Amino acid sequence: MNPWSDVPYADYERHMSHETVGQLALLNEITGEKVAQRYPQTVAVYGACTGNGFTHFVDAQTVYAVDLNPTYLAICQERYDPILNKLILLRVDINQESVAIPSESVDLLICHLFLEYVDLDRAFASFRQVLRPGGLLNVVLQRSNDTGWVSNTGVTTLRPVAAIASEVSDETLRQYASPDLRFEGYQTYRMPNGKSLISYDFVKVSELPQTDEDGSDDWLTWDR
Repeated sequence: MNPWSDVPYADYERHMSHETVGQLALLNEITGEKVAQRYPQTVAVYGACTGNGFTHFVDAQTVYAVDLNPTYLAICQERYDPILNKLILLRVDINQESVAIPSESVDLLICHLFLEYVDLDRAFASFRQVLRPGGLLNVVLQRSNDTGWVSNTGVTTLRPVAAIASEVSDETLRQYASPDLRFEGYQTYRMPNGKSLISYDFVKVSELPQTDEDGSDDWLTWDR
């Protein structure tokens, strides 16, 4: 069984909002920024957990919350169904199942601290299927910076998730996004516990980018 199925939602939120972690508030802020950039009508959140950041979706017509933990989804529904136009809960283990979202229907896809725990081939295949041309994919990845994957906040129930976690490098992310998810930019956030979060934006293109004579894609050069 996936260890995320056994993490109580209160423990998850307490850990993520701990003063030495601070990730819950930052991810909420990033989500708000992406909504302000796009004003999306259809949103999908992969790894929705209990719905952090869903208050920003009040003007969207449809919001898909994708997660494998049914308790997380139940909390998400209780909190946000009353304020959203249409909230659709999808209990899915992306490593085993497909995500039942109509093809090319999503304007904004939020994927925060999710790719480190899943099969990248299956995840990116799903992203490509559900994103419409011109749709924005926002990915947030964690860099532990040799501090350990799960910070010591006194919450012990998250420790087992470290066994299935794997950092996704910039190069790997770029390879999986190429060629039809065009890199738009990134921002690095330094966290109180020594970790970093990096927010990446990709846009699904309707036509593949042109290549130079040497066969390289000109948009793949990242300014780091």
